[in-house]
This record gives sequence, C-alpha cells and structure tokens, in this order.
Amino acid sequence: MKQGADGYVFVVTYGRSGSTLLQTLLQSIDGYFIRGENANALWPLFQSIQRIAQAKQDHGYREIEAKGPWFGINKVDPATYARHLVGCFVDDIIQPPADARVVGFKEIRFHEVGEDFQAYLDFIAEQLAPARFIFNKRNWRDVAKSGWWKNCEESLVRDIVTKADDMFDAYADKYPERCFVAKYEDYVGKPDYWRALFDFLGETYDPVRVNALCSRQLKH
Repeated sequence: MKQGADGYVFVVTYGRSGSTLLQTLLQSIDGYFIRGENANALWPLFQSIQRIAQAKQDHGYREIEAKGPWFGINKVDPATYARHLVGCFVDDIIQPPADARVVGFKEIRFHEVGEDFQAYLDFIAEQLAPARFIFNKRNWRDVAKSGWWKNCEESLVRDIVTKADDMFDAYADKYPERCFVAKYEDYVGKPDYWRALFDFLGETYDPVRVNALCSRQLKH
C-alpha cells in the first residue's frame, strides 16, 4: 500500500457545500494528493470486514471440520483482511504518487451510512493512520437552492443537512485533535479564514496563493 509519509486527510461533507474549493486548497499544498469523490467506495469494504469479524467471533472460536457449515472461518484473520482491502483501495482508487506526503479524498456520501457514521470514521482513522477529517458544512437553506437539491422538497434537504451536521459536530467534539470543522458562510469571500486550517494541518499558510484559489470560479 502506497501512503503519504505524513498521513491522510479526508473532506467529509454533502453535495453543494463548497467542498470542491476546499479540495482545491488542499491540493495546492506541496506534497498533498487529494482525490475527488469515489461514491463512498470504502463503505462496502468496511461492511465486509465487519461481517468477517463477526463470523469469526461467532463461529471461528474452534477448529471446524471440512463438512461443517463454517469450515475455514477459524483460519481467517480479520485484521489481515482489512489491511489488504484498504491497501487495495489506496493503491487502485486513490493511486497516490510516490512523492505524496499526505494522501486523501473528499466525499459527499459519508453521512449516508447513518448510525454507523462514527464507527465508519473510526475504522478509517484506524486503517489509514494518522488520519485527519475536515468537515465542511453549509446552511441548509442555501444548499436547498443549489444544484440538484433544487428538485427536492425543502423539508427533506433540511433533515438531511441538519442530521449530517449533527453527526459531524458530534464526531469533532469527540476527536478534536483529528478534526477541523469549516462552514461555508464563514469562509466564502474570506480567504484568511483558511489560516486556521493550515495551522491545524501543520502547513505554511500562503495568503497570495490561497487568495488566488479562492477567487477562481469553479466550472461545476
């Protein structure tokens, strides 16, 4: 598994929150390699690892004969399985270059896992360590006016965004050392806002570069 010498960074958000700008800012840092979305492809890997671990716990505590329904499950090592699956994800999906210091991606679907959100992020933090999460939030009323959200009922958008924000805040409160929470309304048109993010990441803030990036009009 290829990995950055200084760990991983993940942008956790929902659609039309301003996260592509955040992704672009991260990509501008020397040695950072931050991919875009991957349809939350780590989630089914997490589920598969959980299933194997549960099966091993329930049925693999003893030797099982060849005619047994769980034959072989006692030989499985969930930790090794997890390492291989996540390593494959990094190598084949993120595909970081050899000189990357920090590797990661942004994803707008993390919150869709529901009640498993915290366990899912804990899994990522354990398998891709050291990991840092950047939560990007935006007022739900503005989200509802943007992109495909305009075709949804306002109440649905409100519920999705509010629940996601609550999950983001709860996780950041539990793990402040690995989390940074950004809000669109606080940084739009205010490039100096990002100085705190660079401090969190331990990187040098370049106001000229950041201002130039924040002034660009994103194509999407």
